[in-house]
Amino acid sequence: MSDPAAAFDRLHRRVQTWIWEQKWQQLRTAQAQAVDPILAADTDVIISAATASGKTEAAWLPILSALASAAENGLVPAGVKALYISPLKALINDQYERLSTLAEHVEVPVHRRHGDVTGAARKTLRESPDGLLLITPESLEALFITQGTRIPALLHGLQYIVVDELHSFIGTERGAQLQSLLHRVELAVRRKIPRIGLSATLSDLSVAADFLRPDRALPVHLIGGTDDDRAELRMQLRGYLTTGTGPDPQASSQVDEEEMESDIDKRAIAEHLFRNLRGRDNLVFANSRANVETYADLLQEISENNRVANEFFPHHGNLSKEFREDVESKLRRTETPATAVCTSTLEMGIDIGSADTVAQIGSPGSVSALRQRLGRSGRRNGPATLRLYTSEEPLHERTPPVDQLRTGTFETLAIVELLLEKWYEPPNTAGLHLSTLIQQILSVIAQHGGAQATELFSALCQAGPFRHVDQRMFIQLLRTLGSKEILTQASDGTLLPGRIGERLVNHYSFYSAFQTAEEYRLVASGRTLGSIPIDHPVTEGSLLIFAGRRWRVLDVDLAGKVINLAKAAGGKPPAFTGAGAQIADGIRQRMHRLYENDTMPAYLDHTGRLFASQGRESYKRLGLRHRAILPWGDDTLLFPWAGDRIMNTLHVLLSSEGIAASQDGVALNCRKTSPAELAGLLHQLAASEQPAPTELAQTVLVKTQDKHDVHLDDDLLTHSYAASSLDVPAAWSTLQRLAHIDPDIQRGDSGMGLAKSFRSSSPGLPVVLGKTPFAVIDVETTGFSPQRHRVVEIAIIRLNAHGVRERSWTTLINSHQPTGPSHIHGITSADIADAPGFAEVLNEIAEQLSGAVVVAHNVAFDLGFLTAEFERAGMSAPAWPVLCTMQLSRAFEPGSPATLAAVCQRLGIDTGTAHTALADAAAAAEILRTYLEQKADKSRHLFQPKPASVPSTWSDERANGRSGHPGKPREGQ
Repeated sequence: MSDPAAAFDRLHRRVQTWIWEQKWQQLRTAQAQAVDPILAADTDVIISAATASGKTEAAWLPILSALASAAENGLVPAGVKALYISPLKALINDQYERLSTLAEHVEVPVHRRHGDVTGAARKTLRESPDGLLLITPESLEALFITQGTRIPALLHGLQYIVVDELHSFIGTERGAQLQSLLHRVELAVRRKIPRIGLSATLSDLSVAADFLRPDRALPVHLIGGTDDDRAELRMQLRGYLTTGTGPDPQASSQVDEEEMESDIDKRAIAEHLFRNLRGRDNLVFANSRANVETYADLLQEISENNRVANEFFPHHGNLSKEFREDVESKLRRTETPATAVCTSTLEMGIDIGSADTVAQIGSPGSVSALRQRLGRSGRRNGPATLRLYTSEEPLHERTPPVDQLRTGTFETLAIVELLLEKWYEPPNTAGLHLSTLIQQILSVIAQHGGAQATELFSALCQAGPFRHVDQRMFIQLLRTLGSKEILTQASDGTLLPGRIGERLVNHYSFYSAFQTAEEYRLVASGRTLGSIPIDHPVTEGSLLIFAGRRWRVLDVDLAGKVINLAKAAGGKPPAFTGAGAQIADGIRQRMHRLYENDTMPAYLDHTGRLFASQGRESYKRLGLRHRAILPWGDDTLLFPWAGDRIMNTLHVLLSSEGIAASQDGVALNCRKTSPAELAGLLHQLAASEQPAPTELAQTVLVKTQDKHDVHLDDDLLTHSYAASSLDVPAAWSTLQRLAHIDPDIQRGDSGMGLAKSFRSSSPGLPVVLGKTPFAVIDVETTGFSPQRHRVVEIAIIRLNAHGVRERSWTTLINSHQPTGPSHIHGITSADIADAPGFAEVLNEIAEQLSGAVVVAHNVAFDLGFLTAEFERAGMSAPAWPVLCTMQLSRAFEPGSPATLAAVCQRLGIDTGTAHTALADAAAAAEILRTYLEQKADKSRHLFQPKPASVPSTWSDERANGRSGHPGKPREGQ
């Protein structure tokens, strides 16, 4: 039902009275659409609508109508009737105030439960459970453990569950905890409870539905749309350079030079905020708690210098509850203007009244975050106003390429464009969440006083939210937890907390699924200002900026974990923990598109336009339109234009091949690596089969990420890391895309045009198509890097000028290092123990290749290893003319996969025993013969070289008299 009037008629008369008292003209679209499915109570519901579109009332108007009707009919059993689960305590406090008057109309009590709720209120809930319970996941976890077997009675009357800010849970450890808690609630009451999810930024409603109820035991009704989105948006992006006139050096004598330099742009931004925001209600999102304190302090100083009352106040999670609520109260009051400088604490749906302007300093990191923040602006039926600020370093001759591209500006531009297109980041739902599974195992055991392994697997994995964990992995997890004294087993098989498990469950931090740092309280004149993590030492006499003020540390009470403060004239923000948001693939791809076009967004100021122009000029000058590999000093940069999860996968992949790689924003920096080496590796990887994610994850030294990962064995940790942090299929697609950007990149000659089929730089016999024979080679190696890895097997097949096989030669080679991927090439250290070294067969290889065009499938890889082996033997490899069958396949069959297996399958060629040198060489020889037979006059250029030469029989007196070794042929000559 979408007709507002008809939907209104379906609501309980007391709810209708409340609506009339609010002077609403009619129900909004989402509210009208939600009435019937929620009243029916036989389906889950997801409401995705813009901020301030009435999502909260869309859920509670029909819920309270249903509860009021049931109460009148005497059908409601004792116990809590509806659960509201929120990610923020502040949001619960806000909803508590908003719902109290509505619930009072239908005589339904409202309770809240989180860490700041008094003991008296908790006692009331325990003794008289009823009405609505507003709670965080952590407090619900605590309820299960502390109330244990009383949970069924406490929740006996439960009719609905509402999850607010649903998007913030999906794909996270906290989300896995929430899914488990929702399932355990239904296990406790022994029936399905309709679940209602609320969010303003869902990229895919079906993904949200899968999260809300993974087993889809109830149907789901989706309510979404953009009709409530604000049509008008006023926006400007201002750019600032981090140079100019800085603070007075004498006044800032305690601030080092680097710190002064970095604050210059911040002061200029603060001045602009002061001039344009003062006198109205606004939100300034500064991304980090340290930045919040910095800008609040600067704005306070500017206000004092201008002799006006300060209207700018900090708001972040480390400030005390009283301080945060005071700022929120200032924002709600219409008689006095106030601006909150904040983190994501004010991003979600806390009611703070209308914000005239939303300001964003730096990139918001995600489209969904910017959408949430923008939803705070323009609630007075006017346009939304968004002010964006970006800072860039000045350019000079030593500016690194990534900084030359002005990536901070382009990231912000990409996010804004995607926001206007209503695109949001898809969540990563592939994680195993083993850390949270450990927590839930201990929680269930604590709730019931013990549990059987089969019961735990059934409740949490088989029929629960941890469906990616199969029985084998679950048993392995239990055994690991037993070996680490997390669990112990009674004689009857009951699982109980072990010595360390008991300590974990009894610690106050157990209820949260995420890691929290130990914190010290900051106290000034007996008043608690908030808390800071103690990861970094705070010493007596040091200066701090906190709660928008400057402080001197009087003393540190280590036992009481208290830092006492007094007002001071200087200071700097404390060091807070926390990582930035992961950048989505869609954002990096849009950045790439923005570099490729010349359209200048109209909302950029003069400096913003300068940054955009500089970034595009650098992009063109660096040649990134036609290449992805860029030399920089002794290093090489790779620009995949991919999201952080793909970037991490590529980083791990390159590191596993011996490349010292690190991520630098949009690029991967490969230290002490040449473009040719990196290019050859990328082409070989793109043509190879994808490794299993766990195989790749095994190469990562530090895989612990989540709270209880330290309790996993290495195998489980490997599986967990692979699932959450690697995207091998997407990384391989990226590799294949990179391999096609510049075909000549495989030679490290990324500034040239298309690669030529042949090359030669030494005098010798002329190359004549139809007269010059071919030598097809294949090498099996210990890895992908010619500089770090060695050849373990080589095969050479001689063909006449028409591609007919004449003879073959192959041998194993002692690499004098581990043989590497034996599961691929089947060669073990024992196989090569008595084989010759490369130097012993060098003359034989040169003889086999003499007078011929050297052919291979991905010839850059094979010749890269041959060249490196020749150099190790003290020789210079001849400049053979070469032909690559992989490149030929792309010319004959553009757009088709070019791997050896794929080409052979299309051409009907038997590959024999794949990944033996002779079998792969034979397959490449058949590919060449087939293409030679298929060539038409118009295709002759693919085989015809420019004037080149083939070296005659190679010899060098520097071989120290070493003669060729016949090797260990695998088949007759």
